[in-house]
Amino acid sequence: QGLLKRRPSERLLPLPHCYKPHIYFCSLQPPFYDAVEPVDFEGFLMTQLNNLNSESVQELGDFPEDDLDIVFTPKECRTLQPSLPEEGVELDPHVRDCVQTYIREWLIVNRKNQGNSETCTFKKKGSRKDFHKTLQKQTFESETLDCNDATPRPLNVLCDETGRTTLTSCDFNLRSLQPDPRLENLLQHVSVEDFERQNEEARRANRHAELFALYPTMDEETAAEIEPLLLNMHSHKSEVLMLCVSFLNRFDIEIEPLFACIALYDIKERKKISENFHCDLNSEQFKGFLRSHTPCIDSSSQARSAVFSVTYPSSDIYLVVKIEKVLQQGEIGDCAEPYMVLKESEGGKSKEKVEKLKAQAEFFCQRLGKYRMPFAWAPISLTNFFNFSTLEREMSETESLNGNSLNILINAIRLSERSLNSEDNYAVSNFKATTLTVNTFIKQEGDRLSDEDLFKFLTDYKRSSSLQRRVKSIPGSLKLEISPASEVLSCCLTPELLQVKPFPENRSRPQKEILEFPVREVYVPHTVYRNLLYVYPQRLNFANRLASARNITIKIQFMCGEDATCGQTPVEHTQSPDFYEEVKIKLPAKLTEKHHLLFTFYHISCQPKQGACVETLLGYSWQKHSIQKVPSQSPPIKWVEGHKGVFNVEVQAVSSIHTQDNHLEKFFTLCHSLESQVTFPIRLMDQKITEADLEHQLKLSIICLNSSRLEPLVLFLHLVLEKLSQLAVQPMVIAGQTANFSQFAFESVVAIVNSLHNSKDLSKDQHGRNCLLASYVYYVFRLPEPQRDIARIGGPRFIANLPESRYYTFGRTTAVSVGSRLLQSRVMSCSNPDIPGTQTATDEEVKNIMSSKVADRTSSRMSFYIEATNDTSNASARPRPSNKKHFHEELALQMVVSTGMVRETVFKYAWFFFELLIKSMAQYVHNMDKQDPPRRSRFSDRFKDDITTIVNVVTSEIAALLVKAQKETEQAEKINISLAFFLYDLLSLMDRGFVFNLIRHYCNQLSNKLNTLPTLISMRLEFLRILCSHEHYLNLNLFFMTSVSAPASPSPSLSSQNSSSCSSFQDQKIASMFDLSADYRQQHFLAGLLFTELAAALDTEAEGIGKVQRKAISAVHSLLSSHDLDQRCLKPEVKVKIAALYLPLVGIILDALPQLFDFTEARSGKGRTGSPDEDQESTNSINQSIAWAIAGNQFNLRTSGAPLSSLPYKQYNTLSPDTTRNLLICFLWIMKNAEQSLIQKWIADLPSMQLNRILDLLFICVSCFEYKGKQSSDKVSTQVLQKSRDVKARLEEALLRGEGARGEMMKRCRTPAGNDRFPGLNENLRWRKEQTQWRQANERLDKTKAELDQEALISGNLATEANLIILDMQENIIQATSAVDCKDNLLGGVLKVLVNSLSCDQSTTYLTHCFATLRALIAKFGDLLFEEEMEQCADLCQRVLHHCSSSIDITRIQACATLYLLMRHSFSSISNFARVKMQVTMSLASLVGKSSDFNEEYLRRSLRTILAYAEEDMDMQPTLFPVQVKELLRNLNSILSDTVKMREFQEDPEMLMDLMYRIAKGYQTSPDLRLTWLQNMAEKHAKKKCYTEAAMCLVHAAALVAEYLSMLEDHKYLPVGSVSFQNISSNVLEESAVSDDILSPDEDGICSGRYFSESGLVGLLEQAAELFSTGGLYETVNEVYKIVIPILEAHRDFRKLTSTHSKLQKAFDSIINKGQKRMFGTYFRVGFYGSKFGDLDEQEFVYKEPAITKLPEISHRLEGFYGQCFGEDAVEVIKDSTPVDRSKLHPNKAYIQITFVEPYFDEYEMKDRVTYFEKNFSLRRFMYTTPFTLDGRPRGDLSEQYKRNTILTTMHAFPYVKTRINVIQKEEFILTPIEVAIEDMQKKTLELAVATNQEPPDAKMLQMVLQGSVGATVNQGPLEVAQVFLAEIPADPKLYRHHNKLRLCFKEFIMRCGEAVEKNKRLITTDQREYQLELKKNYNKLKENLRPMIERKIPELYKPIVKVHSTTRDSFRNSSFKKYEANSSQNI
Repeated sequence: QGLLKRRPSERLLPLPHCYKPHIYFCSLQPPFYDAVEPVDFEGFLMTQLNNLNSESVQELGDFPEDDLDIVFTPKECRTLQPSLPEEGVELDPHVRDCVQTYIREWLIVNRKNQGNSETCTFKKKGSRKDFHKTLQKQTFESETLDCNDATPRPLNVLCDETGRTTLTSCDFNLRSLQPDPRLENLLQHVSVEDFERQNEEARRANRHAELFALYPTMDEETAAEIEPLLLNMHSHKSEVLMLCVSFLNRFDIEIEPLFACIALYDIKERKKISENFHCDLNSEQFKGFLRSHTPCIDSSSQARSAVFSVTYPSSDIYLVVKIEKVLQQGEIGDCAEPYMVLKESEGGKSKEKVEKLKAQAEFFCQRLGKYRMPFAWAPISLTNFFNFSTLEREMSETESLNGNSLNILINAIRLSERSLNSEDNYAVSNFKATTLTVNTFIKQEGDRLSDEDLFKFLTDYKRSSSLQRRVKSIPGSLKLEISPASEVLSCCLTPELLQVKPFPENRSRPQKEILEFPVREVYVPHTVYRNLLYVYPQRLNFANRLASARNITIKIQFMCGEDATCGQTPVEHTQSPDFYEEVKIKLPAKLTEKHHLLFTFYHISCQPKQGACVETLLGYSWQKHSIQKVPSQSPPIKWVEGHKGVFNVEVQAVSSIHTQDNHLEKFFTLCHSLESQVTFPIRLMDQKITEADLEHQLKLSIICLNSSRLEPLVLFLHLVLEKLSQLAVQPMVIAGQTANFSQFAFESVVAIVNSLHNSKDLSKDQHGRNCLLASYVYYVFRLPEPQRDIARIGGPRFIANLPESRYYTFGRTTAVSVGSRLLQSRVMSCSNPDIPGTQTATDEEVKNIMSSKVADRTSSRMSFYIEATNDTSNASARPRPSNKKHFHEELALQMVVSTGMVRETVFKYAWFFFELLIKSMAQYVHNMDKQDPPRRSRFSDRFKDDITTIVNVVTSEIAALLVKAQKETEQAEKINISLAFFLYDLLSLMDRGFVFNLIRHYCNQLSNKLNTLPTLISMRLEFLRILCSHEHYLNLNLFFMTSVSAPASPSPSLSSQNSSSCSSFQDQKIASMFDLSADYRQQHFLAGLLFTELAAALDTEAEGIGKVQRKAISAVHSLLSSHDLDQRCLKPEVKVKIAALYLPLVGIILDALPQLFDFTEARSGKGRTGSPDEDQESTNSINQSIAWAIAGNQFNLRTSGAPLSSLPYKQYNTLSPDTTRNLLICFLWIMKNAEQSLIQKWIADLPSMQLNRILDLLFICVSCFEYKGKQSSDKVSTQVLQKSRDVKARLEEALLRGEGARGEMMKRCRTPAGNDRFPGLNENLRWRKEQTQWRQANERLDKTKAELDQEALISGNLATEANLIILDMQENIIQATSAVDCKDNLLGGVLKVLVNSLSCDQSTTYLTHCFATLRALIAKFGDLLFEEEMEQCADLCQRVLHHCSSSIDITRIQACATLYLLMRHSFSSISNFARVKMQVTMSLASLVGKSSDFNEEYLRRSLRTILAYAEEDMDMQPTLFPVQVKELLRNLNSILSDTVKMREFQEDPEMLMDLMYRIAKGYQTSPDLRLTWLQNMAEKHAKKKCYTEAAMCLVHAAALVAEYLSMLEDHKYLPVGSVSFQNISSNVLEESAVSDDILSPDEDGICSGRYFSESGLVGLLEQAAELFSTGGLYETVNEVYKIVIPILEAHRDFRKLTSTHSKLQKAFDSIINKGQKRMFGTYFRVGFYGSKFGDLDEQEFVYKEPAITKLPEISHRLEGFYGQCFGEDAVEVIKDSTPVDRSKLHPNKAYIQITFVEPYFDEYEMKDRVTYFEKNFSLRRFMYTTPFTLDGRPRGDLSEQYKRNTILTTMHAFPYVKTRINVIQKEEFILTPIEVAIEDMQKKTLELAVATNQEPPDAKMLQMVLQGSVGATVNQGPLEVAQVFLAEIPADPKLYRHHNKLRLCFKEFIMRCGEAVEKNKRLITTDQREYQLELKKNYNKLKENLRPMIERKIPELYKPIVKVHSTTRDSFRNSSFKKYEANSSQNI
């Protein structure tokens, strides 16, 4: 049941988040924004319904005259017998009213057609689960691909085939294959029209009728329910514990009966929180002891399990078990002794003692079995059983948690009122059933019996564990089972011992519900009769009285005269006993003066004395107050005897008939005195009220109602409101005077509503509505029944039948004039204190009325009632029943005339008064005579005036709240929603034309007052969303009028003005159906308003409009969804009419085209989705649409016709993907269901610009509804995924940002270039989209496989259906336009959409129809296709070829047929299909290079099928066509052979690139194909993030294009062939191999690709520049743009020049900012040895790896890869870099030698290579060093350490189009030990120099280098070198120069050390002084040790020069070494 009357959520429109508007002043609202005058609905219906086909109207549920139905629902009674007062007693009026309220049925206003919408059942009842069973499984290629075989493949060796002649070798015979079946009618002659007709019939068959059934439902959040569900009237949520007591006979000795009494205590609140549960756990033997005292036993006392409820759980709640025994002689403490010392198991003396005690016990039982005494007790903490997840928050917040897992609700009621029906979910704490065993009991101390003592003890007990050890305990065992109570308990008794359903007959032991005494108020109105009294004797003080009175017991009787109800307390062995007993009394319903409590006190003699009886009477006491005067929780009442308190007693009433509140008591008493005959004066508490005073007192009591305490007010809320509504409409005659209480009653209701809303303790729903009031209106409220007229002279009397005279007197003018006055001043003054108002007078007036004893009627607003009563005599003479006052009229009037605070409150909580109005109106209509008057005359005009005033005032209030400086938006939104629901309901009750006018006033009034457009649209939208969710929405829009009577005077739309053929009136009419014209808005009023909001939202640029747009679109989407799934709208003819109603939406969507999210970009142009891994991989690929874009403009732009960027679009923000998807599905639905002939006529008249828009829209639709495949639950590392996405996004964004030829294309020309208003917009959107996809993937991890399969099934069907609708639409366009000779090149647009759809993952169903359409197109427009749409044709070839390689037979057969037809037509139209041949060849090359899921086996079969077609085609046999086809197929087959090889190297990236490189080289003479392969390489590189190599591939491609262009035309600004590219890369000269004799550019089909043009060249270069930039080679970016800029300048393309220069600036900035921090590649020499490598054996390569790749990484990669190829044992990595000796290698093993190499430059090169970049670019020479000693060891002492330097030269310079290049030359030279020492010392000196001179200085770096040079531990390093080589002058004169050089090196070294030490001194902080001194000391020491060696010169070297005839060493002869030496000395 819902919190108001209604509405399954799916009838409502979705509500996105609450919208907080920004301040954005929009001076202009759209011109069409004002609401138009609606049609006179009722009048229109009268005339039209007669003319219409009544059957079709009936189908839609007609217009049931009464939507609203009054239903009486019996209250659910949970007990077998309802809880009622005892029979046969005449009840007080108040009690009678209460009881009647509790048993009366609910009165609910239902909507008859509420559930008619199929949506309800579809979405709510889970029929979606079965829905998928009706769907056909769609087959998608992406899901049929087999997983790649993971077993290692043997490595195939790449043979060098550079000598291969192009395109001839055919390694594979096609004829050996079996062709696929051919399409039978492909070659038959069929007219185009027949062909199209057949296609259409096939397409229309087996389509899914409901599109929205396939579309995922709205997010929960979006489809938020407006009217939340009701708290059921009984709902009580509290923790409910089930307690079963197992047994207690486990004390160590068992000697007597024991009794348990269990209750809950809250020690923090110091309150007992449940009544007692008494439990008898004795064995039959002990029960026998007592048989004489218990002759009969009631079954209820047999209970051993109880249900406790706790409304406010806390950790301070304890379950206390008290054990009692039968009274016996002795002190309480002494009686427990035996239990503490004896054990029955011990036997011997113990056993004797036990037997003796048992006999003694039996004696006491027989004599004193009636009396009990305390024995022991045990506390059990319940902390673990409550759910405290949110208890830490303040309880006051709990009301907001009612949806939470927390089971504590503030508005809980006591347990017995719990309704255990299915709607109440008692989510109890989720603990399991627990069995507790209590092993020790605390001995009961005789002087600590009271509850106070208990609380004190428990508080200490909780706090300190030592106390737990100190207490005296009795060993024993008690088992308790505590569990959450189940929803349905069988055999259960309420606290009144009523049996709860179900109650089986045969069950002997019932369960008891234990009444809770909550610690705080529980605010839920009473719904069950309950009247109980609990009496607690507290303390008796007889110490000074009777010496004999020791064992005292009290007998308690509830007496009425002499009749008694009895109870007894346990006996205390003391003269001043504390009692802890609880006596429960069921009170009689009628209490009189005679009722009283009687207490009798006895002394009990334990020992039998001669002649003395057991009981000795000590005295009496009684309490005679009427029970209702005893306030609950009162302080104990002291009974005074001799002016001293002797006996204390506490009384607690739990009653649902006694208010226990004076204000309520007075109000009810006075009300009843009016209803029944009473004698005056009435006694009311201490007051006597005379009849004359009655009116005044009643008014006072009404005013004071709100002063009563909140709890009793809530408990009796229903009764209070009922009485007030009675007073509001029934005038009284009191003491002969007429009294009227309407205004007082109304204001009292307002005050109560206000205080209930303001109370923090009461729960509210999400719209801030008080749940109690909402429940009251929904279930309880009913029209006041006229009281019977009690004829009594002078007594008060209800005037039942007053004429409706109030309307002819002052009162009526008040209503109208006040209404207009209010609108002018009072609203403003109420809601805005700054505006002076006219309130003071009225406020004074109110005060006067309230304070005066007798109101001065002349000044009273109620005076008209007095005038009315002047006519009473006449009225009474001829009473007319219909003229009595109606509640709804009275309520409306009071709302209108209220003022001041009352009025503010009324409008603040308008929802309540609106709901009251509606419910009273519904009942009023229901009670009318059955011959219903027409709607127009149901309600009086005066009432309509009041309603109009109310709506106007509320609207003003909303506007005032929104315009306030401190915007009260939330409050305004709430009132707005309430008003909407009010009008929603009025549509079901009143004249609908009248309600439409109210809606219009509302809309226009808001428009006039609000100046913030987003806020305005948001409010109006929210309002309309609710109205549009009306179940008769379609009828209210007169939808059946759409096609029948299109508007008579259409306003010419933009489209019809532009259209040349819109000459006829009919055409204009059709065009206007797609327009939001004034006529449309008038006739289809609600739809018109909704579309107006949508159009305004999409047309606005205000800040914050995004949320509003989302809200508007989801509103329309939900509406369409509900129509689609509505049972009433199943028939196609009905859907056609609904679609016609929504046609203006198409115009709005087309206008919003620039704002739609472009899924084509987001999809990154992937051809197939493929496996998840591939999906992930492809995130790194270059966006394919970028690649396509390179050629410039023709891919997405029409070459003729206005390019879209020139359309008059405004700049807008883009919608989010989800919102766009929601809008597009609406578009598709309309297109699917609209009359197709109508669509065709509309299209035929559209100007080409609009048609292009439609095609653009369809293009986006294709990408939007692409099938995404089953969401795999593979967890991808988020970081990895995100990182790769970021790189891709940056690259893509860079490419998209550009306004390059391809940039424009990629944006799909939707925004004009240079979109500065929203910089970075696309980037963000794309990023967000990908985020959401990732999020969804993660959310799916917890779905089962079945769920995933089901989702995939449904989304597969959605993708198919959506694409088929798009295909239908394209067919419509083709057919509608073919008449006009395919105007404005529409064909290209259609093809573009088809190609896009073929590039998505599509089902076989769709592909079959798509290929059929394609074949029809080829047949129809073949010539055009090949002449003018070359680029589209190329794309088409590629897509069709792709499908030729499909693994699915049907797809392949269709694709082959289409490809064959394409060739055939191209041949017959131009009789040489060289172009198509070239395109097909290029397409295949491209496919082979890029597609990883490409299958050559299937493609070969397709080629064989095409061959079969060619051979079977009789018509073409005479021509050259079959020969040409065979030649083409041979070429294709050859390319496929390359593919096979590529497949083999799929895992080896370097080998793969080598192969692709060779294939590209093989096409040196075929520029188109070479270009294609270079692009394929670029794509592969980009996937592997080798951006530099990818860029180089594109540079080579550009050079190729430049060569071609320079042959063709001689323009100064164009590059002169590949030579111009030398600065970018020296390798580019390869491309100049193409010369004139090989190639003639004019030959047909050669160089015809889109790239062989200036824009193509620019595109390639720009893309290369972006890739260089991504790869960090910013200097190269400059070189690339040097070639681009002259071309752009020549074309005067300043916009692109701007962006180019900004990119250059960015590149230069990066150079400056990143400096030395840039990372370039790392290089390794890799040698392959062993016959296993085949051609690679003994080959050496230099590999370029990513920066900071370590040797182990590449080593591990290669070893792992080749290990897979040859087996792990067969591969070995050679660890050192010494030359490999073949003879020592194992013949069957593969050896890999990997060495780190560094770039090497000659001395002269170093002059040019200054920057870090230059030292890392264009590298051909690399060096590595190998240390060795002469005896073969790698390392030895300094004096024997030699070093070999090896220099490698590669074939090409790095970076190149590959990442590994062959080594073609190798040089070596050897350094002697002293030369090695010189090199080391030079290096060390250089390090010192760099560290010393670094700017800014780096102290840490300097200290590290210094430490390594002079530190105490390492100075052995330099010192040892000096001692080895400089200690003596060498004997060999050849070494003199070396010796001298080393000496100079040391001299330089020590000087640098000195400088460094000094520099360090300036840099250190104070705490490093000691460290500095240490360094200085070490430095001085080193200097001293070195000085003699440094100063010793070789005299021979300084002699005059003589010629030396000595043979120089090899090392001298080597120029490189000199370079190194010179270089080093330079550095010194």
